[in-house]
Amino acid sequence: MGITGINNIWHSSFDNWCWLHLRQSFIKYADQGILFSMSMSFLVLLLTTKNFYISVMAILSISAIILGLMSMVNLFGWEFGIIESTCVIIFIGISVDYVVHICHQYIHAMDNQRKQRMDFAFKNMGATILGGALTSSFSAFFLIIC
Repeated sequence: MGITGINNIWHSSFDNWCWLHLRQSFIKYADQGILFSMSMSFLVLLLTTKNFYISVMAILSISAIILGLMSMVNLFGWEFGIIESTCVIIFIGISVDYVVHICHQYIHAMDNQRKQRMDFAFKNMGATILGGALTSSFSAFFLIIC
């Protein structure tokens, strides 16, 4: 008499099921994390710059950065998992940091022309932002080994 159905099957590794649930939770809530992070970033930008137009432009810039990241994940054929969902949230934080510095300098520029204001912002914060980006990139290099 043979074994029929799956009633006689048994499982030997409880850890994998917990990990699978955690992975599904990360992926499921990644979009909520993105939405929450972008909403809070917009609110903070609006309160600090007191300029709706600048805040919208900054959020559009941040959205373009995140869209670029998500496009690269798709282009490389990576599966959207725990690492990718965590990276998206971290990239939002990093991109907000850089965009906020440029917006801050743009708001405080004394010129009335947009080009001169952007030149002022890039002149005063460009080296700082580039230094921060290089520092983040170099420190991330050692995490690649992990």
